[in-house]
Amino acid sequence: MYKTRPCLNLEIEDPVASFRAAINENSKNISYTNNSGLTYRTMALNAKCWHPSRHLTISFMDNPPASLKEAIKSHIWEWADYVSLTFSFIDSKDGVIRITTDTTQNASQIGTDALTVAAGKPTMFIYARPGDADFRTVVIHEFGHALGFHHEHLHPDANIPWNRPKVYQEYAEKWGMDKQSVDLNIFTPIDEAITVTPYDPTSIMHYPVEKELTDGKFEIPMNTEISWQDKRICAHFYPIEIPDGGSCESP
Repeated sequence: MYKTRPCLNLEIEDPVASFRAAINENSKNISYTNNSGLTYRTMALNAKCWHPSRHLTISFMDNPPASLKEAIKSHIWEWADYVSLTFSFIDSKDGVIRITTDTTQNASQIGTDALTVAAGKPTMFIYARPGDADFRTVVIHEFGHALGFHHEHLHPDANIPWNRPKVYQEYAEKWGMDKQSVDLNIFTPIDEAITVTPYDPTSIMHYPVEKELTDGKFEIPMNTEISWQDKRICAHFYPIEIPDGGSCESP
């Protein structure tokens, strides 16, 4: 389990604005949605992918110590080799991705949902600190959300044998999460069954799963690296151009 606070889904205040932002950003997002255009999709929440050539500016909303800022930046950069997007950190507070460390949660808007957040408000929340064992994992995980990726343990094919009473008790006692929040973040799979890759228990986007909270046999450790299938999803949505004019894209 996370030693720091687990990442929680952020509520979408206006689904229509969310949809419009996604389509305005990347017209191909429409092909990743069902006919209503207002539902989530797969582990990458495909309807919220950035345009593959997008330059993402990233800023800090508060004034964290230089050591914390540099640590966060270094782990965000770990995604750069796998996506066609480019990143830059700016000194002003009006980046496309806006990070606050003055928070009690680890969370991020999913992909283009960041565009629906009012100016001057954060789109990503980092509670973890460099001294925490999970700090690097938390930062990589949260920026995965910023790229458009959703929690892998909610993959429709995950079929994790949760012991629900124990999960409710554990998350209430350790993190103060009520039943509704646990249901949303742990037990409610993505509705759409169309996926880019099969269920990936090694994904950086997967919650750790303690066997004490399942049937006593199933468990997933804290994944600390961007997995091979995470990289395949990156290549699918953000293919990297290669010198001969082709691209590095998953089959």
